[in-house]
Amino acid sequence: MRSKRFPEARVFGYAIERLEEYDDTGLPRAVRFEVLCPKTSAVLGAFDDTHSAKRFAIVHELRAIRAGTQRLNGGLRVA
Repeated sequence: MRSKRFPEARVFGYAIERLEEYDDTGLPRAVRFEVLCPKTSAVLGAFDDTHSAKRFAIVHELRAIRAGTQRLNGGLRVA
């Protein structure tokens, strides 16, 4: 199986790449979009369309920000 990667977009540092795969006979398989970690370039998720991949990157970043904020604030409560 052969595959080609094409940069599609960047969202908050996360790279979104279009992955086109071809079987042994050269016929194309389904295209997917992968979200890569900005620090390690590890694949965090694969999706059928760019909208879902971008949404994943945004939600992933917002969760990381929320977790970091909660860690910094400790047990503080907002009125």
